[in-house]
Amino acid sequence: MAIRIAAIAIGALLLGSSCGPTAPAPRTPDPLAGTYVLRGGGGALDAVTALASAFSTIHPSVQFQGFEDVGSDAAVKLTASGEADLGFISRELRPGEVSQVLTVSIGRSGTALAVNASNLLQGLTKDQVAQIYTGAITDWNDVGGNAGRIRPFLRESGSAVRSTFEAYFFGGTKPVYGKIVADVNDANETLKAISSFNGAVGMLSMTAQVYGAQGIRLLAIDGISATRANVANGTYRVLRPLYLVYNPDPSKVKPAMKEFLDFVRGPAGRDVLAGL
Repeated sequence: MAIRIAAIAIGALLLGSSCGPTAPAPRTPDPLAGTYVLRGGGGALDAVTALASAFSTIHPSVQFQGFEDVGSDAAVKLTASGEADLGFISRELRPGEVSQVLTVSIGRSGTALAVNASNLLQGLTKDQVAQIYTGAITDWNDVGGNAGRIRPFLRESGSAVRSTFEAYFFGGTKPVYGKIVADVNDANETLKAISSFNGAVGMLSMTAQVYGAQGIRLLAIDGISATRANVANGTYRVLRPLYLVYNPDPSKVKPAMKEFLDFVRGPAGRDVLAGL
């Protein structure tokens, strides 16, 4: 009888131990884990940042770095050379670049004209903008603004912002700029110049940084306000395309970047872009 009771007790102990909490299964490492470098032009920065953030939510061990405005020209070169895992540009590829990288569309961006916030002017026509930059119009009073000398600022040669500006306001022909037009090298310099001079006007990508900037106002062009909604619906006409760019040699595109590009092309990526 004692032997039987002991056997029952041992069985109960074994049963109890089998029903206790089990150790969690070890997590399988994400094969896509790693840090990846993206380089590009500021016009596409908002879209790329949103896409990368959404992808990292699915793959937390995938980290992106290098979100800085190095320009579209540099983005193509760095991606083709392998110094960047992916690039992002805010213009069409030039003929000499077509063989260097492939593209994935990520929407479009607007190029805005901005003035100092103290300027009462609300908008300009296409012809007025062209005349300001060629020097035919030199005083804000001539276009309905505060009386005072106009100080136009121009992005550097090769900038996607400048290329879009020239394509729209000058029909793609090379304009002869007025003597008082001054060059600036990036969006930060443009914002500083416009906010510093009451008579300033300059061209900017319509990014989150620009929408949130103090001391400036975006102008309507031909009566169409420079808003996100008007860029999205196409009524604002000073537009340029946005692309991710990647190496055309599949062996030089890392597995995580292939997965990211598939994400961007798919419904989840389209949802992210639609929400911008």
